[in-house]
Amino acid sequence: MPDLPDDHSIRTVSASRHTTGPIRYDWLQAAARIAGRSKALHTAALLAWLSAMHGRPDVPLTRRSMARWSLSRDAAGDTLRLLEAHRLVIVWSAPGRARIVILTEPGTDTPLATG
Repeated sequence: MPDLPDDHSIRTVSASRHTTGPIRYDWLQAAARIAGRSKALHTAALLAWLSAMHGRPDVPLTRRSMARWSLSRDAAGDTLRLLEAHRLVIVWSAPGRARIVILTEPGTDTPLATG
């Protein structure tokens, strides 16, 4: 068994690995169609997971959640602009605050029905 590092500065986050609600695969499929070589599907999976965990279509996209999914801020920003252009999300942001992302019904401004 390999030795564990003595660095206790590593933070662990305890969260359920299971979602609390269904993930809308039609929404993920719409994101996958536009993904190409970008991180759009990767970011869409994170947003769908957050939406299912919160049980709401509006979710905070924090640095911690992006790091947990190995997603850089630049890649997330590029992807959010792409998803917003294809009317899959609405993004609200303010300096120094986590972005609030509202998942929408594909092609509309109506918040995604999560349950």
